[in-house]
Amino acid sequence: MLLNRFMIRPLVEQGLREELSAGDTTGGFLTEQDDPVLTGQIYSKAHGIACGLLLADETIKLVEPEALIEHAVNDGDIVEPGSIFLKITARASTFFAIERAAIDWIQQLSGLATKVNHYVNLVKDFDVRVTDTRKGWPGIRMVQKYAVRVGGAHNHIFNLNNCILIKDNHIKLAGSITAAVETIRKRAQHTFKIEVECESMDMVEEALAANVEIIMFDNLDLDEVRQGMKIVNGRAMTEASGGINEDTIVSVAETGVDVISVGDLTHSVTAIDVSLDVLDIKPTATRTINRLRQST
Repeated sequence: MLLNRFMIRPLVEQGLREELSAGDTTGGFLTEQDDPVLTGQIYSKAHGIACGLLLADETIKLVEPEALIEHAVNDGDIVEPGSIFLKITARASTFFAIERAAIDWIQQLSGLATKVNHYVNLVKDFDVRVTDTRKGWPGIRMVQKYAVRVGGAHNHIFNLNNCILIKDNHIKLAGSITAAVETIRKRAQHTFKIEVECESMDMVEEALAANVEIIMFDNLDLDEVRQGMKIVNGRAMTEASGGINEDTIVSVAETGVDVISVGDLTHSVTAIDVSLDVLDIKPTATRTINRLRQST
């Protein structure tokens, strides 16, 4: 999955509208008469995986198209305290306008990619695919899923039109798994696989009898997942989902499932510490960076 400026521009524009509103009542007054061109940098004060640079870049370019931006790292690179993300040459008013929005994109998406990378490393010795879910913040799912890929995991369903995923409410409406699968298979295009969320072994048996391609073990305990794996016995792709976290993912991987989907990747993200300084990095930040480097 790749991002491009056309895809992200509406998100960046909304972020700037929220930040600038009717104008900058602090920096705007200071630069009203004199708006010099300055250099600056967005930099890390933490360890992590870089992500979100194009959104920060686009934020700057929308405010000042002539600004010069140098990418010191790329999305997916490891950053340390003191690592530079972007070097910027722009007017002082631009720095004031873009600081918060540009930093927020990088720190939030880098935090997400860093968390994802941690999960992926936990199960790197298993033949299993870690994926996201649709849990997260409405309106920015696209960039969250991009950060998941940057962190080394995979994407699950993007939205309601790119995957057939039969859940409990669908089964209630149709009357049974069998009825839901039969109706959907008659009407859906031939390129779709069908996945069914199963909360019991009876549901696993029924889904397999309906010849679905993917069985999801939904919120089942480890013994139930193991039992379900024996029932499936290679007749469908298997997925474990529901309440999985960094303390349990290894045990889930040990069951032999093909896919582990983890809502925690996107619904509870801690940002990494990122700052922007014009001219030199400020002394307090330098002290923080040196302390973190020494502790490592």
